[in-house]
Amino acid sequence: MALSTNTYAAESAQLKGPAKDFVAFCETECAHRRNADPNFDTRLFDEAVKLVLDRLAAFKEEEQE
Repeated sequence: MALSTNTYAAESAQLKGPAKDFVAFCETECAHRRNADPNFDTRLFDEAVKLVLDRLAAFKEEEQE
């Protein structure tokens, strides 16, 4: 599932702590890269964001056990 800029807002509404900060950074970074590089692959960037968010969620689950 690729994230769009609109989905970042939805994702961040459900997140807390470092994950929320990471999504806020990614929103800004993605917009900057799209403006700076016409060949920027937003889909690939979104996949990377999703991987990191999944990993952060896994760490949070491990901490709660």
